[in-house]
Amino acid sequence: MNYKIPLDVIEALAKSEGYNRIDFQENIGMISYSDGSTRINIYLTKMTVATCLTHPKKGATQLFRKNVGYEMLKQIFQYPRKHTGRGYYKTK
Repeated sequence: MNYKIPLDVIEALAKSEGYNRIDFQENIGMISYSDGSTRINIYLTKMTVATCLTHPKKGATQLFRKNVGYEMLKQIFQYPRKHTGRGYYKTK
C-alpha cells in the first residue's frame, strides 16, 4: 500500500525517539508504538495519529490529530501531548 509517509521512515523515527512497534494491522492501515507509558497509534491512509496516555490532571486520555505530516509526527513522538489545532480528545 502507498502511505503518505513510508513505513520505513515512520519506523526509523519511532526508534530514534525510544518507541518500539507493538502492533501492525495492515487490514485497517494502523501501526502502533509504545515507550512503556504512552501508546501512539498511526492510521496510515489519512495520517490520523492517536496518543493514549495518562494526563496529569485528566487521567487516561486519547488525543487524536488529523492530517499529520512528517514534522508534526516527529513532534508528537517527542512530546505526545502536543496539541496541533487539528484534532480532538477523548477521556474515559
